[in-house]
Amino acid sequence: MLARILRGPDSRIGLVTVPVAAVLAALVVGGVLMAVEGVAPLSAYGEVVLGVFGRTRGLIDTAVIATPLILLGLGIAVAYRARVFTIGAEGQYIAGALAGTAWVTLGPPLPGLLLLVSGLVVAVLTGAAWAGITAWMLARFGASVVITSLLLNYVAAAGLAWAVRVGIRDPGSFTPQSRPVGDAALPDIPGTTIHLGFFFALLAVPALAAVLRRTRFGFRADVLGANPEVLAVNEARPAWTRFAVLALAGSFAGLAGFVEVAGTTERMTPAFATGYGFTAIIVALLGRLRPLGVLVAALLLAGLTVGFDEAERVFIIPSTTVGVIQALIVVFFVAGDALSRRPGRRGRH
Repeated sequence: MLARILRGPDSRIGLVTVPVAAVLAALVVGGVLMAVEGVAPLSAYGEVVLGVFGRTRGLIDTAVIATPLILLGLGIAVAYRARVFTIGAEGQYIAGALAGTAWVTLGPPLPGLLLLVSGLVVAVLTGAAWAGITAWMLARFGASVVITSLLLNYVAAAGLAWAVRVGIRDPGSFTPQSRPVGDAALPDIPGTTIHLGFFFALLAVPALAAVLRRTRFGFRADVLGANPEVLAVNEARPAWTRFAVLALAGSFAGLAGFVEVAGTTERMTPAFATGYGFTAIIVALLGRLRPLGVLVAALLLAGLTVGFDEAERVFIIPSTTVGVIQALIVVFFVAGDALSRRPGRRGRH
């Protein structure tokens, strides 16, 4: 049922209407809350728009913030299409980033390009393996994917706290942080901070769409989401398909983690876990579990973050405003989709 809600109706209008209405409703309620705080909502929203579109820096920052959200959202979309409701993207994101950073900072000395590529591979494999733990526990013990993936997030966060203080700590730093990735850093577009990882994310959108539409794996993931028994009847084991789906989702998360390190932060600190893995669930939800929708939703949420950062410099707006609006988007999205599916409404149409 949840997968059906997230993927939405078959009509293109229905696919777009509910997410757009949810965003608008959340902005309206957010405006009311700002008015209660004594901030003129229209002026604040005007500053948000100017913060993104009124200067080149706003668009650049939006692209940089959207990069991990796109990759994470694509992985979550695949899992949710198969009704594998993982909450573990945040942990896979951290685990992939940690493994990739450990490899490029403590591993054998390699030429720059080879170091970068090998770091990406290590991060992807680690993300897949971290997600594979959830798949194994489901297959072996029947453990809930939701619970195990959520708990593994805390394990990964604890691993991050230990690693930046002991495991991969920069010995020349007084604060807990890893060594810099050095030659494994992703190159930027000259004159901007948009790194190569943004183009990885853009390329992943049509690539994943093609996989879902044209390959046996994509077909099996959709069948698993619709009716696992049908998949079993066709001699395709649901357990293996779940494992493959989770591994692919973990791969995207691990890639997102190392791309964020190599492209933006260039080292890991305790503050690396910023909740991107949870925000990406909203991205996948708004994107209707479709790659193109994920891209649009990631850019939208990244733009809101950048715009409100700018608005906070002009108005006294609580820093949690973006989080509140994101939560409202989810509430209005689920409510709007449920209302649109009421039998009475379908009957009148």
